[in-house]
Amino acid sequence: MTDKINEFVDTTHLEDKARIAPKGDHERGPPNRLNDLNYSDWMKYQKSFYRYPGDQTAVAESIYFFTKEQYEGEGTSRTLLLGFENIDPGMIKTQRSITHQSISSVQEIINILEDSGKNSYDYVLVDFRDLIETTQDLSEFLDKHADDFWSGIRDTVIDQRFAGIFVGLPSTDGSGFPLPWSIAGSCRNHVRLKDEKVGLIEDSGEIVYNIHIQSKDDLVEPTQLHPNKLKFTGSTDDPKIPPWLIPKPPARDEEEILHPAKYPETLIERFIKLFTSEGDSVFDPMVGTGSTVLAAIQNERDGYGIDLNEEYVEIAQKRVEKEYRMTLSGEIEPRAENIIVQGDSTKLDAEELDDISFDYVVTSPPYWSMLNNSGSENQKERRENGLPLTYSESESDLGNIEEYDDFLDMLELVYRNVNQKLTPDGHLTIIIKNVKREHIIYPLAWDIVDRLCGPSGEYEYLGNTLWCQDDIGLKPFAVGTHWVSNTLHNYCLHFKNSVD
Repeated sequence: MTDKINEFVDTTHLEDKARIAPKGDHERGPPNRLNDLNYSDWMKYQKSFYRYPGDQTAVAESIYFFTKEQYEGEGTSRTLLLGFENIDPGMIKTQRSITHQSISSVQEIINILEDSGKNSYDYVLVDFRDLIETTQDLSEFLDKHADDFWSGIRDTVIDQRFAGIFVGLPSTDGSGFPLPWSIAGSCRNHVRLKDEKVGLIEDSGEIVYNIHIQSKDDLVEPTQLHPNKLKFTGSTDDPKIPPWLIPKPPARDEEEILHPAKYPETLIERFIKLFTSEGDSVFDPMVGTGSTVLAAIQNERDGYGIDLNEEYVEIAQKRVEKEYRMTLSGEIEPRAENIIVQGDSTKLDAEELDDISFDYVVTSPPYWSMLNNSGSENQKERRENGLPLTYSESESDLGNIEEYDDFLDMLELVYRNVNQKLTPDGHLTIIIKNVKREHIIYPLAWDIVDRLCGPSGEYEYLGNTLWCQDDIGLKPFAVGTHWVSNTLHNYCLHFKNSVD
């Protein structure tokens, strides 16, 4: 696993380290009302993923970020650590008061929270990794303990301040039930789900999720990812899912850069090799500038694609033609069957695709109407360079749908239509992010899983690969006032056709 992952990893990164800013040592930036960090150290924590150096550093960084040493008029801040048996709080360089307690069950945590008293801690950090490891553990938590646990967090943490929940996965790879987001989604009747950071363990390829919670009301209904209501697979015959990848994409050419959200061929190639064999058919219902079809050609698969935007279709077709010219005289002969057409992915009614079934479908839909957010700093550079900020102006463009539930309905329709053309043992990969709007997180990735793999869905959930982006600079979102991460990881959600 490590060797395969390291093909994609830039090991020359600067390891993130939290430190307390000495008095008078604040770098340029707005006044800090959340913690004692200087501007540069705040920015390091903004990144939504990090190489996991171990619990000691991860816990210390979380405490440094979500608390001050002293709150004006309140005295020394208080932190409660539950679990984390392998850390030494005495090694955390701080004047904060830190209470560290061992735990052996979720009920014990609930009892500790009840005994702590109302508004007794500025920050609570809980380790669930040894307590919720299987779907049976998760079901027991959701059915018996979730309401009491989250209610206890809300009562114990001072209003507006934070809690963190460390959660692992049921497997050392990316397969298995999405425990972290099932636990995270269960909180929203009591506290606000703020965000997550993911720790990447390079030696094993594993992931540690740190779910961030704020002690205030949420405004979004919980996502119900319950093992009894979601179709998922854990068969030993299933492909081994890489837990995370960090591709190193080459620079985009002048035509590719016209598309505002292109993924790299190196990423798609990895999944094509995982889920298909030579000669299989690969399809992208939102093909954009043709990355999926090019990756299929380069790996001797048949590539197909459809896109609403005529300009992107023309670019994709040119890229395929160029690939033919580049490879005809080389060692790899491209296959003859590669079709890219203009059309609507909500209908999939292009005549050229009528009699074709697909072994594998991979695509990245719009991340709701995120690209239409004119205030997004992610769009600043494209705006300055006169590049398109959105996919299109068409009313049929999913990226132009304003209401979240309407967007989910149309996305579900696309993948139900795709399922009708998927072979019985075919697979689907959807590359997506959760979406933030006005300090509210919409779990887009996991709402899609819920829609496609629920009792009436046509798919089984197979697992998730985090696509982590090291080539994007950090933006100073809400520095000094709020926790708003730079979300630099995407979910590559893997499904297989349900034959029920």
